[in-house]
Amino acid sequence: MTAEVSLAELSSDAHQRVPNPPPAGEVIEGAGRQRLASYYLYSALLAGLLDGDDLAAEHWPAKLAQPMERLGLTRLAPRTWRGLDAQLTAAQQDSLRSEDRQSKFARLLVDLINRGAFGPLCGGADSVRLTAHGEGNGQDLELIKDGRPARTCKVVDHWELVAQHLAGVLPSEEIEAQTARTTGQKVQRQLKETGISHAVSLGTDIAVNVHPLGAVVGIGTRLVRARIRTDREEAGTLGDLGRELGTLRAQADSDLADLLEDRSS
Repeated sequence: MTAEVSLAELSSDAHQRVPNPPPAGEVIEGAGRQRLASYYLYSALLAGLLDGDDLAAEHWPAKLAQPMERLGLTRLAPRTWRGLDAQLTAAQQDSLRSEDRQSKFARLLVDLINRGAFGPLCGGADSVRLTAHGEGNGQDLELIKDGRPARTCKVVDHWELVAQHLAGVLPSEEIEAQTARTTGQKVQRQLKETGISHAVSLGTDIAVNVHPLGAVVGIGTRLVRARIRTDREEAGTLGDLGRELGTLRAQADSDLADLLEDRSS
C-alpha cells in the first residue's frame, strides 16, 4: 500500500472487504473489553494462578476460566504471547518474564492496597505486609492493626482486583448503588462460594464479585475513554516538560553568551 492512497480509496476498499461493518460503538466496546481480558490473563500469570507458556483457554484453571466466561472475555483474550505483549507496557512485559514474577506481584499488591486503590481495609486495619509464610511458592498478606498482626490471607486471591485496577476499572457509583441494595443473604452466599479474600474492604469485594462488570453496560467503552484520557494527560505532561527544557536551554544559551561577551571585553 502506497502513501498516495487516499482515505476515500481506503474506505471503499474496506467496505468491499467488510460490506456490513459493526457500528463504531461496538468496535470501541470490543477494544475495551479486549484490554480487560488481557489484564485478567496478565494478572493470573503474574500471580502464579496460571503457569506455563500455553495461553489457550482450554488450559486455564477454573479460577481464571469462570470469571472470564462470566464477563464474556474468553473469546477476547490473547492466545499468544505476542498478542498479550501488545496490550502491556515494556515494564509489564519484563515483569511477566522475570523469574520472581510472583514476588513482584506480591509487592505490587501490597503497594496498591496500602495506597488505598481498593478502598479501606477490613476490620479497621491500618496496612498490610507480606509474611514469609504461605503454601508452595505463594505468599500471605498480613493485616496490621495498631502495630500488631490481625489476620492473614493469600496474595493470589487478589489477582482479579489487580487485573481490574491495571485495566483501568474502578468500582463505579452505579455498582456501589447496586451493592447497597443487595440482600445480606445473597452477599453471604456469594462470599462463601467465591472464597474471596478479606484484606480489602467488603464493599470492594462485593462490587467485583456480586455485580460482575459484564452486567454493566459500556465497560469496554469506559476503558477506552480512560486510556485516551490517560494518554492525553501523559502527552500534556511531556509537552510541559518540553517547554520547561526549552526555557532552560534558552536561559543557558543566554548565560553562555553573556559569559563569552564578558571574557572578550
